[in-house]
Amino acid sequence: MSNPYRGSNLPADAVRIEAATGTGSEGRLRAVSSFEPYELVDYLAALKLHLPGVAIDLWRMPTATLTEYLLSGAQCDLILGWAETAAKTPGIAERILCSNAAAVRSEIDGFCRPTAFSTAFVVDPSLLRQRGLAVPASWSALADPMLAGGIVFPDPRRSGAGYLALSTLIQCFGDRDGWQLMHDIDRNVIDYPGSAWEPAQRVGTGGIAVGVTVQIAAAQRRQAGTGVEIALPSEATGMESEVYGMLRGTVHQQACERVLAWLTSAAAIPYFESHAKIVRHQAKTQTYFELDAERAGRERDIVLRQFGMLINSRDDGARRFAGERQ
Repeated sequence: MSNPYRGSNLPADAVRIEAATGTGSEGRLRAVSSFEPYELVDYLAALKLHLPGVAIDLWRMPTATLTEYLLSGAQCDLILGWAETAAKTPGIAERILCSNAAAVRSEIDGFCRPTAFSTAFVVDPSLLRQRGLAVPASWSALADPMLAGGIVFPDPRRSGAGYLALSTLIQCFGDRDGWQLMHDIDRNVIDYPGSAWEPAQRVGTGGIAVGVTVQIAAAQRRQAGTGVEIALPSEATGMESEVYGMLRGTVHQQACERVLAWLTSAAAIPYFESHAKIVRHQAKTQTYFELDAERAGRERDIVLRQFGMLINSRDDGARRFAGERQ
């Protein structure tokens, strides 16, 4: 998945989704997304089938990178999936073009929200048994000292999955207890990668017993059939809406609206369900802890600054330990 536009305004970590798309006879769109590549490949295939005349050049980038990209004024036509909390960032609303087309089913801010994503743990029961532990069924179970070095957690500063997990702790348990639990879990975390997929992928390797992720990535990992299981935190399985929309300045508004109309139609639901997404109008909301996206968006800078302090103190402690051993 090379990046032929590396010299342009695309971020260095943008990845082009290499998949068949439409002919372009009815428009060629440049789209961006923070969804995982394997998921986006399937959506492009579905859109080619249903809208064969619309071509889509689709670029995937981490949630935080996509936020920065849009705030920089970069030009594209369409957002094909992004975290709602990131979409609440000041300066984003001005970039979104509202549609009056009834088939699009957008909300007052111009975004469509047909789907949501939710937290999940990917676990390796065999490795957990070796540690004398049961499959964790709660956030607090991740703080067990027997899990030291056995957890991979997505970095909230870069990953929408990570920010959903951290915001769920804060909003469910309260500021004080939520941050204390994050500190306790952090003692067991060996790495904070910048995506939802990597924590899921690494479970079962290198002693990693638990990957904090989202159900989409967890379902993909389980399909590999490598003995991993999915566990959900009993106190709060965080849920956050996903947004889709078109950007001001597009010269392909009609083609964008056709894509959004399909994404909000019943025809798209089987594709969403195949990736373990939550279809919002069908969801049993009592099953999930629905994140207050307004609050999470408003508090993002403060929360991430505090998380950065946690990581810095962790790094300082590691350096001190290394110095003591020399």
